[in-house]
Amino acid sequence: MSELSRGVMLEGVSCAGKTSVMYEIKKLFAADGNLERSIVMLSEHYTQVLNVIFGELRHHECGEHTDMLIERVRMLEGLHGWTCSLGSHSRRSRGLYTVFERGLLNHLAYYEDFDDPVVVGVGERFAAPGIETIVLALSENLFEKRSKLRCAQLNESKPEAYHRAFAEDAKRQQAALLAAAGRSGVPYRVICTDEMEWERYAREIVG
Repeated sequence: MSELSRGVMLEGVSCAGKTSVMYEIKKLFAADGNLERSIVMLSEHYTQVLNVIFGELRHHECGEHTDMLIERVRMLEGLHGWTCSLGSHSRRSRGLYTVFERGLLNHLAYYEDFDDPVVVGVGERFAAPGIETIVLALSENLFEKRSKLRCAQLNESKPEAYHRAFAEDAKRQQAALLAAAGRSGVPYRVICTDEMEWERYAREIVG
């Protein structure tokens, strides 16, 4: 791994705080001149399993999603290679920092193709240019509350049954995600987002 390239892949279920943390990472880099000048940030629409495509909500097929991740890691490898080809210099002027919102663990939790050598290789290729996996996790008793908060922020009204169903589904998804992290072979960190201290989490991640 080159000291000129680093970054994170933020994983977590809906309402765990991925978008909020990404926003704070953007602010952090904009305010701190000692951090890398070259920042690449891709939201979950570029990497997630479930997407709205021409107005239709659908899941990508396993192979299709694997190809998507391969395209993203090729992009990263190209940028990383260019950074390294310029030679050593200060991180501030030439350092590359990349943020992905969802990616490999999202894939593994859904398709469970842990033994696919192509997928294993994708994980290794993301790690090589310095991408660290961060799992944003929420205590199970807070999923319903976080669902209500999100609806309030969006000025939406949902029945209690909606929030209960969301919480149950989120619990299952988070358990699958953490299980996938344990089986993936990719180094990862778990950050609990119960307190919603987004700026603190961003600083902890960036280091």
